[in-house]
Amino acid sequence: MGEPKGARLYVNLGSSQTKRRLKGFGHGVRQIQSAGRNRAVIVHTATGRHLLELEAKFADVGCAADEAALDQPPSNLRNLGPASAAWLVDAGMRSISDIRRAGPVGAFQLVRRKHPEVSLNLFWAIIAGLEDRDWRDLTESEKERWLVELSCG
Repeated sequence: MGEPKGARLYVNLGSSQTKRRLKGFGHGVRQIQSAGRNRAVIVHTATGRHLLELEAKFADVGCAADEAALDQPPSNLRNLGPASAAWLVDAGMRSISDIRRAGPVGAFQLVRRKHPEVSLNLFWAIIAGLEDRDWRDLTESEKERWLVELSCG
């Protein structure tokens, strides 16, 4: 059996989560496949209004017809757990590129406005994650420097 025919829509959710969102949707969805960590591809024949409805189901996490155009979701950033990634998405950070553009201070402040209960552990996780480091490897002097930036921002 060959590759299923149809257009592809790449989404920033795992295949099982994607299947749950599409339960009962129909409208030309032929297959859902894993496309890497926290990513799936939907093979479909949807056009027009149905394609817009399909894309709308994933607007909150990001989707694109071309895999290269879809940035990595926050959940793929090193050091982040599901709750932290969800807080970032809730604060408008839908991709790692969004977090990079806002910077660690900006991203943390956006999350803290919506979720005042977040601790500095999220801040450390963002800083180190953007450098592909473990958050526990941040030195005290690095943390102090970032706290000064946070208090000025």
